[in-house]
Amino acid sequence: MTTRVLLIDDHTLVRQAVAHMLDSHPAISVVGQAGSVAEGRALLTQHKVFEHGGVRTVVVVDVSMPDGSGLALAREARRASHSLGIVVLTMHSDDATLLEALDAGASALVRKSSGAEEIVSAVLRAAETPLSFSATGLADALRRRSEPKQTPLTARETEVLELLAEGSSVAQVGKKLYMSESTVKTHIAKIYDKLGVHNRAGAVMTAVRLGLVGGSSDPAGTGAPR
Repeated sequence: MTTRVLLIDDHTLVRQAVAHMLDSHPAISVVGQAGSVAEGRALLTQHKVFEHGGVRTVVVVDVSMPDGSGLALAREARRASHSLGIVVLTMHSDDATLLEALDAGASALVRKSSGAEEIVSAVLRAAETPLSFSATGLADALRRRSEPKQTPLTARETEVLELLAEGSSVAQVGKKLYMSESTVKTHIAKIYDKLGVHNRAGAVMTAVRLGLVGGSSDPAGTGAPR
């Protein structure tokens, strides 16, 4: 049985190359392409992927697109259909992207650096078993997610970061914690170094992801040294 594929990727050359590669396989036929989340959503409706019975269909979707996340589209598609194969094709290699693809209900995550055989295999497997998930490095990512989070910051640094996350300036942090601005800047420099970031927004986003602080009202606020 031929597997029909819908490709959603904003990089035209990449999308065309993947389409050519998949179309070269005798059991695969690329029937539609889109370059954005909105176009992808329309493409799924146009090809009635949630209505056809007995037709093996796989959507191959990129993660980062100009109008949103392909993972959000994958989540929508999975909610609408348990028989649709969903392959996330991405340049990202981080745990967060892999685990979000898993949580979204994707059938597989494949990196764009993978060989043609791996991509074709993922598409065919997704058509056959759409509700099973496969990805290189999945076991290690799951292990890391289950490990207890280690707080790399001191109590004082955490206090500073929490205030930065709330949008406080360096001067405001100093007043609230009874420190000089130079001392606050020293703490901020240490925070950046420990979290491996270079600015306030990066520090806040990383800290939120690690569970070190809550959400941010003004992660890009002024006042913190860059």
